[in-house]
Formats: sequence, C-alpha cells, structure tokens
Amino acid sequence: MSTLLVASILVALVAAVCFMLVHLDNKQKRKAMNHLLDQFSQAGSLLQFTFSSQEILKDAILGLDGARRKLVVVKRSSENVYNTLVIDLFAVNRCSVKKQYGTINSGELKTRKPEQYLEEIVLHFEVAYKEPVEIVFYKHFDNHLTEIAELEAKAKQWETILSKMIAPLKKTA
Repeated sequence: MSTLLVASILVALVAAVCFMLVHLDNKQKRKAMNHLLDQFSQAGSLLQFTFSSQEILKDAILGLDGARRKLVVVKRSSENVYNTLVIDLFAVNRCSVKKQYGTINSGELKTRKPEQYLEEIVLHFEVAYKEPVEIVFYKHFDNHLTEIAELEAKAKQWETILSKMIAPLKKTA
C-alpha cells in the first residue's frame, strides 16, 4: 500500500511541475505578444495610420493603411528589440509568395513529403530602387509542420490584397 501512495505522490508532483512549466511558458508568450502589440499600436499612432487590415504572426504584426497605400510591419528581432518597417505600395513593383526549401537528396522524396524540407514561406516584395523585402510567415525552426497550410493561406491572402492595390498603380503609370 505504501508503494502505491509513493507512486501517486510522485505522479502528482511531476504533473504539478509540468503544469507550472507550461503555465510559465504561456505567461511569457502572452507578455511578449502584448509588447509586440504595444509596439505596433505606438507605430500606428506615431505614423497616424488607420489600419484596414491586420495580421498577427509569431514574431511580427502587419497592418495595412489602404487609404495611404502603406504596409507597416513591426517585428521582434530579440527580447526587447522591435523593428518597424513601412512599405510604400506606390514603390512596390510586385508582391508574391515564395517558398524556400532545404536540400533534397536524390531519392528522399520517395520516403518524405516536400513539406518536410520547407524552410520558409515569405511574402516577397520587389521594391523600385531598393533591395527586395521579405516578410516571414512560416519558418521551419519557429513553426510546426501542421501550421504550413494555415500560414501559406494567410500569405496568399495578403498577396492577393496587396497585388490588387499595386496593379492599378502600375497600369496608370
């Protein structure tokens, strides 16, 4: 009887420690997301933008000011370092979704799916007179394979929205 009691106490103790670690991790993620949202809000206020569309990613937030044709991206690059990027859609020549794969050795596709080699899904902007700009939607080390379809759909939705805003500008120019 005493071994059963000891085993029960050990299981309860391990469960409590696991619960506490999960709780602390979730608390840290919420805190980081709140900081990111605050930075995004401050950037929008400072620039006096009105966002008609927004997207929250793991370490970035996108906001579109459709009236001004500007896309604002606030990205967390480290714990307390945030970068704000403003993309002027008047200067964008093309917007597309790009998938970047890792090395696939000969014959490996017979046993593994292409998604297992996917490293990134990015929204790629070709900007006039500047280097291309990329916004990462999926990154192999930061996201799970099960998130690929959802994040690719989000990236394609943004590609559609932004391409429609860019196309009329290029036709009249």
